[in-house]
Amino acid sequence: MTMRCYCSIRLLATLIIHAFALTTRCCYSFVLPPSVSLICSSCGARAQNNYDGVTQQLMSRQATTTVAEIDTETISVALPSNWRDINDNWPIQAAEILTRFGVVALTSSPSNNNSNTGLISTQTIDRANESASSRLEDMQTRISNRGVDPNGIEDGPYRFAEIICRDEGGLRYDVPLPWLADDKNGIAGDNNRDDQVGSGRIGAPLTNMEKEGVADLHKAMDEIVPHVLEALWSGDEEDKNDDITTNNDSSNSYVAASGYLINKPGSKSQNWHKDGPDAGFIDCFVPLIDLNEELGPTSFRLDDDEDDELVPMLNKGNILLFDYRTIHRGQGNTSEDTTRTLAYAVYRRREVDGDGTKKESGDVHNFPAALTLEYD
Repeated sequence: MTMRCYCSIRLLATLIIHAFALTTRCCYSFVLPPSVSLICSSCGARAQNNYDGVTQQLMSRQATTTVAEIDTETISVALPSNWRDINDNWPIQAAEILTRFGVVALTSSPSNNNSNTGLISTQTIDRANESASSRLEDMQTRISNRGVDPNGIEDGPYRFAEIICRDEGGLRYDVPLPWLADDKNGIAGDNNRDDQVGSGRIGAPLTNMEKEGVADLHKAMDEIVPHVLEALWSGDEEDKNDDITTNNDSSNSYVAASGYLINKPGSKSQNWHKDGPDAGFIDCFVPLIDLNEELGPTSFRLDDDEDDELVPMLNKGNILLFDYRTIHRGQGNTSEDTTRTLAYAVYRRREVDGDGTKKESGDVHNFPAALTLEYD
């Protein structure tokens, strides 16, 4: 009798919700009875009886029917001040948006602090930006000493283990870094360690200032992102007991590559592309300056219409996650004198052998073996 009654209530609730969605094109904005959890057919959001303010924000969002209606707010989740509370629903919300659109923005809730600040502290972001400028200058000096145009304009694109210019016209650089989130002292190892990225190693060591500048940023990223990936990839049996307090050996993900993406004034827009064809990779971008249209932000194409672009405009310190296979491009930097720098990490789903051994490998698709500038 109890089960039959419960099913009847659930069926009735489903009919009401479908009718509500058809007439208003809105997601859930009410509380369901205990233990009832449904998925909205209109927008894919989950209705639960115990949601908080952040969950309510997602559930009351209008459903979109075309890509043209999708904006930064549509794909954003504002984290509450107690986001470290594992009982909060924000990782599930973020995973649902990431699954549906291929991209999600994690932002700081305006009610928590000044709306112009990001999830990661301004001090941490500014130190990382200084680290990026120092690293770029050092590597470009080494390239110049080889008699090669370090800007990539006269001699075209180039690839070294420590810096990559992939685009014709230059002025856009990928600066790979070792992942320093696991270091307890802010400086990971000594200057002679082999730091892997992709299929090669970063030969030229970072200075202590450069390491210190990025270590806290990596730790901050790794406090937040694995919670979303746990919600995204938690379907397998081996993931059920994972500890996601930090991205350690027990989590269901690890960092396959990391670095800075630096876009100088005068750079051209990239062609539309995917970072790779494989599932199980999530790109993480953290802008180190506030984004605007002039600085060449990343744009996304969520359907076959190239005129429908989603261009998330994030404040520095907020986080953008997108699937490796989501079509995107970096726009050209049309500003007069402002460089757009962001930090990135490529998170990869951890694979498990038949004997339970967890495997790791780098992002070899984007980072094949290359010459090093270590001895220049």
